[in-house]
Amino acid sequence: MKRLIALVGIAMFFFMSGNLSAQYAKDGYQFDSKIKAPRVRRPVAHELLLDPNERFIVVSYSSKPTVVVLYEMETWKELGTYNIPGWFDLSNSFVGPLGKFLFLDFARYSSKYRRINLETQVIDTVECYDTPKGCVPKEGGVPQKELYTKDKTYYFSINKKNRRDILIFKRREE
Repeated sequence: MKRLIALVGIAMFFFMSGNLSAQYAKDGYQFDSKIKAPRVRRPVAHELLLDPNERFIVVSYSSKPTVVVLYEMETWKELGTYNIPGWFDLSNSFVGPLGKFLFLDFARYSSKYRRINLETQVIDTVECYDTPKGCVPKEGGVPQKELYTKDKTYYFSINKKNRRDILIFKRREE
């Protein structure tokens, strides 16, 4: 009987360990690292946004307040954490052309943006005509749960089994 229990335990261990390695698999990519969630009230990653100059990745966590965290590319160090009152999505948010400001969509039916100065860490509210993109109609979007860099070197994904973590994969060298 003990032998049967031991065999079942070993079989379950191998079954579960195979399942864990499949979680970190992406065709053509190898697992690079995992970004853990910061200490917030509800540490669930909602959405991802990549800086157009590919200097950092933006992740939104929790809600009311929404926590926005910037991580440096390739080192994955935390560059800044910002508590933004209320809830918003990153689908209509963007980084300014010089990379100095991060503009966060204020609300779905509002023409305002939260502007974060990435150098001074100051957060203020601006109208759409004060942003580099101007007043463009906002479109409802599906939250970005996964994305690639422009050259497809990196693939980012919110872990489906543990939504607190961001999984980072790097393209395999041929």
